[in-house]
Order: sequence, then structure tokens, then C-alpha cells
Amino acid sequence: MSESDALGDSYDKAAERRHADASDDELSIVEYLDMRDAYDILNRHRDALPVELARELRNGTPRMDTLVPVRNRVMHGRPLQSGDAEKAVSACREFKSRFWPTLRDTLDRLGADPDWEPAFNGVDRRFSDRILHNLPPFDYDDTGLIGRAQACSAIVKHLLRRREPMITITGEGGIGKTALASDIAYSLLDNPDSPYECILWTSLKTERLTANGVVEIAGAVRDITGATQGLGKVLTDDFKGGVAELSEALEGIETLLIIDNLETVSGSEIVTLYESLPDTVTYLMTSRIGVGQIERRIPLPPLEKKDAQTLFRSFARVRGGRAEFLARLKPETVDQIVTRLRFSPLAIRWYVLSVESGREPHPTLTNQDELIDFCVRSVFDALSETPKSILSVLYALDRSSTFDELAVLTDSPIDDLNLAVKELSAGSLVSQKPDPADELISRVQITEAAQHFLRRVAPPQQADISSTLLREQEFRRSEERRRADESKRQLAPNVVRVRSSHDEPTSHLLRLALAQAHAGSIERARSYVTRARSLNAEYWEVDRVEAFILSRNDQIDQATTLYRSALRKTTDEASNAVVSYYFAGHLAGRGHDVEAALPLAVAAHEHFQTADTAQLLGKIHLWARNYEESQILLEWALENVSDRGKLRLIVLTTLVDSWRRWSESLIEDDRRPVEAAHKASAGFTQGVRELDSGAWDKRLAEVLLESASAFLRAIGELGVFPANFDRDAVRILTGVKRHAVLFERCVAWRHFPGRIGRLYRMPEVSEEVSSLCEDLVQVARPKRDDTAAEPPRGIVKAWLGTYGFISHPDYPNDIFFPGSAVEESPGAVWNTHDPVGAHVIFEVDEHGKGDRPRANFVSPVPADA
Repeated sequence: MSESDALGDSYDKAAERRHADASDDELSIVEYLDMRDAYDILNRHRDALPVELARELRNGTPRMDTLVPVRNRVMHGRPLQSGDAEKAVSACREFKSRFWPTLRDTLDRLGADPDWEPAFNGVDRRFSDRILHNLPPFDYDDTGLIGRAQACSAIVKHLLRRREPMITITGEGGIGKTALASDIAYSLLDNPDSPYECILWTSLKTERLTANGVVEIAGAVRDITGATQGLGKVLTDDFKGGVAELSEALEGIETLLIIDNLETVSGSEIVTLYESLPDTVTYLMTSRIGVGQIERRIPLPPLEKKDAQTLFRSFARVRGGRAEFLARLKPETVDQIVTRLRFSPLAIRWYVLSVESGREPHPTLTNQDELIDFCVRSVFDALSETPKSILSVLYALDRSSTFDELAVLTDSPIDDLNLAVKELSAGSLVSQKPDPADELISRVQITEAAQHFLRRVAPPQQADISSTLLREQEFRRSEERRRADESKRQLAPNVVRVRSSHDEPTSHLLRLALAQAHAGSIERARSYVTRARSLNAEYWEVDRVEAFILSRNDQIDQATTLYRSALRKTTDEASNAVVSYYFAGHLAGRGHDVEAALPLAVAAHEHFQTADTAQLLGKIHLWARNYEESQILLEWALENVSDRGKLRLIVLTTLVDSWRRWSESLIEDDRRPVEAAHKASAGFTQGVRELDSGAWDKRLAEVLLESASAFLRAIGELGVFPANFDRDAVRILTGVKRHAVLFERCVAWRHFPGRIGRLYRMPEVSEEVSSLCEDLVQVARPKRDDTAAEPPRGIVKAWLGTYGFISHPDYPNDIFFPGSAVEESPGAVWNTHDPVGAHVIFEVDEHGKGDRPRANFVSPVPADA
């Protein structure tokens, strides 16, 4: 049978190879067959072979799908894949007949000595069949590249398309960037669609980690100049030029330039190289930190858990010796080990090699300082101050954090903070992942390697950690107070509503702004608002709070513009009602535009139906002179106030003022003094009960005195004192006398004695009314100089069984007094069960001059004394 008949379709390719071979040896054409072709030819001629061999060839055909790719990777100097060795040995062991003596001897030799390698003269690895290259020998053939097939395929596709001139594989030290780049390069060598005529490799790695520590790499390239010369010698052995000469040599050649360990040189050197070499050059880089804007950055994460476990067992099995037992560990033990090693390929290999060298497994796992220092140190040392500060904050928190939380926990400008997080992320010192509750929000977390580095190698200052934890505690407490405030009174001035937990950092800044504005520090308040806006510009509360602060400082137009902006940004009925409430208060109170404020206040009240909204709507109706509507709303608000706090005083004060304004309108507009007197009397009577119960509020006192004046004015309009108003007059004058110490501090007091005088001189005034007028005139007379030594007089505001508090306008935080400080005086008995509302004189102890003064002497006095 002729050669062509025997080989069939495989003959032409084999004959062409034999013709191209320059060897002087006369070789059979069979020597030029591919492995698969040779096997298929034997299968086609099984009838001419011994029965035993023919049967074995037929049964072994499927195993060629495993053996041929492994054989090709070995013979062409390509990286082995994970499991190649095990698969090849397993397939070969199935050929058991007497016809494979050499195969059987080889398998026996490998079984006796797994480290044995047959003598092999492979193809010169500097050249593939068609692409010039200088790719280095791969250093992961013992296990193959595990867990990176998807990343390799994706990057190969990018390099085949050549849409990005520079691709950088980034990741922490030891994560497998170099191995992946090598695998990509070899994949391109064998890809028939590869557009490259030349693949050049240079490494800037200067040291490597071994089981015995970090060692310098002899003859390592340390800069771009050295790399340029090495690359040029791939093209011509006598190359001695620089970047310009390399550029000239590469002109017109489709080239892939791979630079490993880029972080050891400056970014400006790479940019210069990029700008100097011709456009036919595409770049693949590996770096812990990346280059900058000119690259497409592809982060390389740690291995998946299952891949890390596979690498651990495979490498331990290959190394054998003292490390062989690691391959037989229980799955849960391997899981714990690779987790502690952060699923890092370098860390896993370092650990196995360390155990192989004689180190104890557990202490080696616990003390990874040398490994972590090797992986992190170069990146950490290159950080500027702000990224180091942010890293310290994340280390102190020991949890992931949103960017907005970092803005609350640091004082760095927002732009600097943003750049710092990017720098840390580029250096693989932090990771950014979507928040489970909102995928549009990223959470920043320190990587395990960086955390270990800071804990064991370069710990932050304890003062910095304490400061971070203190600020976080303040932030958490602020949020707790915000929730408590909102539950008590959802429209209180210091309440900032949040749409979700992601608004809490911004809310915290806005509450700080409100506090600063309340304290009078407007510039500081504006700075907090500006910081909040840079974090969350579309959050309607930012505009609302800034408008509130500006309104309080009489910047009316700016506040109006911001309130309108806040309204546009609201996303639901509730948020719209909140802004409408504050906007209405601004327009009516500061802008004096009652007509524009009214529909906003109506909308807010229709949504919330609370005492706050009723009080505001009632007040606006009052200013619009809709007295009846105002009264209904304010009475409803007073009935629906949940406690006797500040809001009750506000509502009651507005209600008393409503009675007073209604009274004055009846006098001035309608000339109906009798009805006006009734209105003023009703308002005073309703309000004075609050003072009688122990309240000490100057604003309430002011409107009460104005109501009393309105009553006296209405009576004066009648010309003769009407007997049917005698009880009203007595009640009002007695109330003024009872609380004269408070009323004397009111602006309206300066005109009140004149009203009293006119009443006193009216015909048909009763003796009781006249007597009260005389008493009040006495109170209104200027005091003699020696009265300055008289003790102050106040009202018992609260009594808790053994101690209590006194209200007095000179002491905004009230005066504390123990029960032992009380001394009864003639004509006044101390009610030990419920002295609230009792008038007392007191002396403040010399040690009680702070925020909460203390009285060392308290004595009750008659209310009319």
C-alpha cells in the first residue's frame, strides 16, 4: 500500500511538512503526522492490526479528546491548564496491552518519582509558528492557571478587537495578575484571529516572595530605560538605543507590548512611552494601582472559594513531601485556610511552600506579616495623606461604609474624598460593592489584605481610631435623636426627614447646620449645608433646610427660591406636604404674602392633620383676618396637642392673639366695643390659666397683656363702665396683678398703666375694680433704689416629691431647689404635695451660676403679695 493510500486525507499536510524539513535525515512520513491524525489512521486500518490492539484503539478513541490538547500544550510550550497532568496520566493508564511498553515504563517511572522529567528538546519558545515573541516560561505549570478562564477570555476578546489602546489588569499583590497576563499572551499566540505580528514582554518586578522571605531578583529591570533595551534586543541582538529607537524599530509592526508590575515606575514614564511608540502598538499592563485616564482598567478579584480550594489541594499534591498531607485535609479545614488566606493565589502557594519547608501550619496561618507586607507595602507607601486617612477610618469602623458616611466621619473636602476612594480602589486597598438595599449606592470596605497590613504592620494612631469611633457614635446618636424628635413632633424645626437609611449622613449634616444656625453661626451652618448638597444634591431636604436658615436670617428672596426648588424635588405627597408647611410659614411670616401661603398651608394640613399644621393654617387665617376660621383651627390644634410642651404654648399663644386681634378688629372696623370686650376677655381668661399652672413664657405674657389692654380699650369706648363687665374686669386685673413680675418685662407694659388710669376714672366703676387699679398703679411706679436687694420672685414649675424647679425669666433653664431649702413665711403655707404654680421668693446658691442654677433658699409668698 502506498503512503498516500495509507494516510488518506492526512497525506498532503504530512508530505508538505516533510518537504519543508531541512533535515538531512531520511524520515518516514509518519513522523510528520499530528497525533490525532496518526491515531485516526490506525483506527481506519484496525482490520490489519492484532485483535487486542484494534479493540484497545477503538475503545481509546474518546480519550484522544483529552490527550491531544494536553500534548499540544506541552509540545508547543504553552501553559498547562488545571488538571492537565492528572487527566493525561489517567487517560494513558487505560492503554494496558503489551503494545505500549514505553508508555508503561514512563508511567511507572512517574509513579515512583513524581518529580522526574524526561529529557525534552522542545521548540524554541521565543518563536511561535508566525508571531515573534519573548514570552517568559510560565511559573504555574505545576497546577495550571486555576479560576481565571473567564477573565482570560474576556481580555483576549478586548485585545482582538483592539478598541482600547491600553488595558491594565489591576489587583492587590499576589492576586495572579502576572499569571493571567502570561496566559492571555500565550492564548493570542495560538489564536488564528490574532492581529499581532509581535508580542513583547517585559517585567519590572524587582523582588519575589519565597517561603524564606522576600528576595531581590538578580538583574531585574528597574525602569523604562532598561525595559526598552531588553525589548529592542528581541527585534535585533545588537539593539542599544532608547525609546525613540524602539519606536522606529516597531514602526509598521502590529505589536502587543506587555509590561508586568507597572507600579514600580511613575505614571509619567508610561505616558511618555505611550506617546512615543507608534499607533500600531497595543498595551497590556499589570499593576497594583493602574496608570490613569489613558487605560481601560480591569480589576482582578480574589479566586472564587471553590477555585481557591482546588488550587490549594492541587499545589499541595504537586509539592508533596511535608506538604502532601494538606491535600488530604477535610473540606471544612481547607475552607477555613483559604478564607484566612483571602483566596489569594500567592498566599495559598506561599502557605503550602512554608509548610513544605518545615514551618508549623497553624502559626504560619496566623502570622502572615511578611506576606502582607510584600503584597501591600509598595501601594500603601505611595498613598497621599487623604487616602491614608480614609483607610484609617475604614480600619477603625471595621465594616463597610457608604461614601456619604465617610463624608460625615471625616473633614476632607468632598472632591478630595472622592479622589481618595478612587485611589484606594485602584490600589486594591478597598473594594466597592453595591448596597444590598439599593444597588445604585456603593459601599466601600477595606480589603482583608489592607486590614491585616494596618493591624500587624502599620497600625494607625490610636488617637485617630478613637476620633473616628467618637464621630461615628455622635452620628448614630444624632440619628436616634432625629427619629425620637420625629416621633414626638414630626414637623418640629430640628426634624429632617429621610427617604431611606442612605439619607441619614446628609440628614446628620443638615441637623448640624440647623444647630449652628440656632446658635447664631450662620457661616458654619451654610458650610454644613454645602457639604450636604455635594453629597445629595437631589435630596429635597437640603434645599428645605437651607431655605429655613436663610428665611430666619431675613434673606427672603433666596429662601423663596430654595423652597420652590425643594417643592420640585419632592417625590411623594408626604415630602410635598412637609415643604409646603415650611414654605407657607416663610411666605406668611417673613414674606408677608398671606395669599400665596394659604393654599400651601391648606395642603400641609390636609395631609398631616396635626396640631402643627392646624396652628400654622390658623395663624395664616388670622393674618388674613379670617377670625372665625382661625379660631376653629386653633381650638382644634389645642385639643390635639399631645403634651404640655412648647407646641402647646405656641398654639395657646396664637389662640390668645387671635382673640385679641379679633377684638381690635371689632373696635376699629365695626365699632362694636361690647363684642370686642367679650373677645378680649375670653382670650385673656383662656391664656392666664396657663400662667396659673406654673408656665413662665414671656411671649404668652405679651399677648395676654395686649388682650388685657384690648379689653380695657373696648370698655373705654363705652364711656361709662358697664356693670355686666365687672366680673371680667376683676378677673383680668387680678390676673395681671398676680403675674405682675412677668408682665412688667413685657413691651406692652409701658402703655398698660395709662389704660388702668383711664379705667379708674370711668363713671360707675365698682370699688373692687378701683382698688385693683390702685394696686396695679402702685406696681407700675418706679422702684426705690433699696428694692434692688429684694430677692427675686418666681413660680414653682415642677415638683418631684423631694425637689423641684422654679421658673424665672432671668434663668432660661429654670432654678433647681431641694425640698430642704423651703422655708414657710407668715401668711403663706407650703403645699408639700403639689406646690406647682405657687409664687416663691428665692436665692441662688453661689455654686449654681451655670446652665442649671440652684436655690439655697425658697419661701412661698401669697399670690397677691
